[in-house]
Amino acid sequence: MVLSSLLVRNSAFNIVGAGLLIVASTYGLSRYTYGLFVPAIRDDFNLSQTAVGAIGSASYLGYLLATLVSPLLVRHFNPRMPIILGGMTATLGMLLVALAGNPVWLALGVTLAGCSPGLAYPPLSDAIKQLCLAEKQSRYYAIINSGTSFGVMVSGPLALIAGPQWQLAWLCFAFIALIATLWNFFIMPGNAPNHELSNRVKPGASQEPMFTLVRRKLKDSSVRRLLLGALLFGLVTSIYWTFSVELIAGEKSLSDTGRVIFWIVVGIAGVAGGLAGELVTHFGLTKALKWATLAIAASIALLTIASDGILMLTLSAVLFGATFILITALYGIWSVSCFPEAPSTGFGLTFFLISAGQLISPTLAGLGAEIWQLTAVFQVTAILCLGILWLLPTQDVWSM
Repeated sequence: MVLSSLLVRNSAFNIVGAGLLIVASTYGLSRYTYGLFVPAIRDDFNLSQTAVGAIGSASYLGYLLATLVSPLLVRHFNPRMPIILGGMTATLGMLLVALAGNPVWLALGVTLAGCSPGLAYPPLSDAIKQLCLAEKQSRYYAIINSGTSFGVMVSGPLALIAGPQWQLAWLCFAFIALIATLWNFFIMPGNAPNHELSNRVKPGASQEPMFTLVRRKLKDSSVRRLLLGALLFGLVTSIYWTFSVELIAGEKSLSDTGRVIFWIVVGIAGVAGGLAGELVTHFGLTKALKWATLAIAASIALLTIASDGILMLTLSAVLFGATFILITALYGIWSVSCFPEAPSTGFGLTFFLISAGQLISPTLAGLGAEIWQLTAVFQVTAILCLGILWLLPTQDVWSM
């Protein structure tokens, strides 16, 4: 059964499998796993919290720049090209981290790896539109989006196995990214869209110049809410990804094994984010985003009161893992509904702003931790997160 599915290019197994693995490699490994290794990196390279935050911000800067390039590559070539480029940068970036002997090469590798999801992720919306029937698109997209959690989940056991030789884990990550790149090369579309299989608007509509399209769309209050909400979401969540392990390792005094287990729980919980498509279909995007925002704010706050035991740490990890993946999927679905004539443009712009927020906050959080404490930084972050509630859709969304 699996063999026959492998031989059919647009089978569910190939579309979902290849897409999920490239997301796991570029997001879950290349981009977010840096936070798991912050304590070891600080020790080996003798870095301050400000330097750790700056390197984390450099990763988000790479992503930010890549999200500008990716939609242009889709419009001028095809979805396959930026997806493959993303896989290649993930492979090379993580290889550089694995071989880094000083902070400069480390920062270069982290930054290059950070570019990879910005290249590979936006075109997946176009690929899904081309390869899938309309009624399956939201479900397939939500499952593929949960690939981040699988990458985070895999990174934990590999970190435990590598132990003090943490760079060996990054070598394994690079190999996984290489496999993902090769699979996507054979699966992702390298030609013009097939409008018979998608719910796109008429052919040629997406050829409107990108900046003209964006200016026109910004007149819509729902689009403005989407983009401002994405920016705020990026600001608050990157602090958790970059400094949560540092917080529980330092101020909460959790053991090395405990930190890795915490990270694995975040990854496992993220699988629940694959239900985003079903939640939108049954409850609407507005209600799903509202409750997910409350939950992710609670997860950030819980980490600041988790000193009395493992229960609060576990609850925080579960809530954050599940709701982070869920909210990214919700923003992805919302962006496609706002930009039906150019899905990768809507995707790219939305995740560009998420990354813009993520670029700024790690450095600010690192400075805040040097002046006050990480606990105070997380408390302020939880309060700011609630601002997303004022940026919900003006009109509900029920499908991609």
